[in-house]
Amino acid sequence: MTSTNRPIILLILKALEGRGAERMVTTLARAYIEMSYHVHVLCLEKSQDMRLDSRIQYHIVPYNQPLFETESEQADVYKKVAERIDFYVLKNIGTPDLVLANIYKVNWIMAYSQLPNIVNVLHTALSKQFQEKLEIMPDQIMAHLKMVYGAHPCSCVSEGARQDLLALIGNLNRTTTIYNPCNVNEIQKAADQPLAIEQFGLIDKMYIIHVASFDTMKGHRELLEAYAKTAKKLPLVLVGKGRLQAEMKQLAIELGIDDCVHFLGFQTNPYPFIAAAALLVMTSKFEGFGYVIVEAQAFNVPVISTDCPFGPRELLPKKNLVPVGDINALAALMNQAIDNLNHYKVPLNQQLLPSHIAKQYLDFAERVKNDIN
Repeated sequence: MTSTNRPIILLILKALEGRGAERMVTTLARAYIEMSYHVHVLCLEKSQDMRLDSRIQYHIVPYNQPLFETESEQADVYKKVAERIDFYVLKNIGTPDLVLANIYKVNWIMAYSQLPNIVNVLHTALSKQFQEKLEIMPDQIMAHLKMVYGAHPCSCVSEGARQDLLALIGNLNRTTTIYNPCNVNEIQKAADQPLAIEQFGLIDKMYIIHVASFDTMKGHRELLEAYAKTAKKLPLVLVGKGRLQAEMKQLAIELGIDDCVHFLGFQTNPYPFIAAAALLVMTSKFEGFGYVIVEAQAFNVPVISTDCPFGPRELLPKKNLVPVGDINALAALMNQAIDNLNHYKVPLNQQLLPSHIAKQYLDFAERVKNDIN
């Protein structure tokens, strides 16, 4: 068991995959290490795309998810997983001073946990995430979400996502908004790693970049259709992997733009590509925050985005945004941005530095504790 001389921070995830929630966890974990905390990251799966600081202790409590016939079966399994996590943590880590539970599946599991000081971190807007299910069985899904998110205090990565949570399930528990942290020094170091973008056929400051997993909500189809309508002065680079990748490659061929579009797949270190881009485009249909916007701002790279719920409008001015699904407006804005890049640069908000964000979580947990006492 870890010595209790220093406070213990526990961050729980499904797996260390290469998405925004995982980047938030690895960045925050490093910030707490710098603040002299004992920091532990616990995952339910072994897959690991993201690297952890060697000073952070990494744990796996596998849940080996079977196929469920009913929600009650799933709940029974998740209760057992929560019991295993609790037993493992208390035996091998100690009593945490702060537990940050990330991603819906983890939030559901930890709703049954008896560990103290748990905060659910919501990385997206629940109404969008559960839109289809809410239309099919609203009462059942609402009751479920109230159970999951009424169990512990909730922190949302944008104010829009917090308002969405409150509108959906009411003020069941303490909520707050804490943006995702951006470790400027670390990502600039990562961007300086030797990587010849030329080997991918790219020229510094001579391409547009889009970084996202190939998922419907990330808007790759709309991006390619809009890009096909632009003057195509610069090639388009897509970084990420996912189930729709092959379909998007085929779409690029059908649109006659496959010679202008580079599919680079998942990159463990995407930062050299972001830093060298002329322009970053985000085309999500909904987001909790929009991590890649902030990372581009850290490199002083211009950014344009869909005005999706609920993050980009809190990070970018109106001139940098277009309505979701408006392909002609997106094409027009891409053309305008390429012709006047400086007009679309937005400086990074210094309040997003990891030390500020790490302290906000501690302050929120302390306020919750004081309310209980």
